[in-house]
Amino acid sequence: MAIHKVIDHTQSAFFEGRGLLDSVLVASETIDEVRRKKKSCVIVKVDYEKAYDSWDFLFYMMKRLGFCVKRILWIRECLESSTISVLVNGSPTQEFCPSKGLRQGDPLAPFLFFLS
Repeated sequence: MAIHKVIDHTQSAFFEGRGLLDSVLVASETIDEVRRKKKSCVIVKVDYEKAYDSWDFLFYMMKRLGFCVKRILWIRECLESSTISVLVNGSPTQEFCPSKGLRQGDPLAPFLFFLS
């Protein structure tokens, strides 16, 4: 599956030629225009953290986008077989398996963020 078929053209972050703050700029300009023209509007802010942190949602979206079951299982295995530890006062804790979210710096993180 080609990446451009999965990721919407309005995605404004993590792509060459698109800036992280592009969405903020568009929202700001929209609000300014509504005020200038004295129109009414509704603005909705979506909390992406909930979708991004839910692996069930990620796998659901991959299935809806037409990813084959084998690829979904590969990504599921990558996520569910990882272990992490936390530094406390410079010393690592005992390793444990995360139940949601990704490790900082995980190379899958940007790709999975696009999907969810």
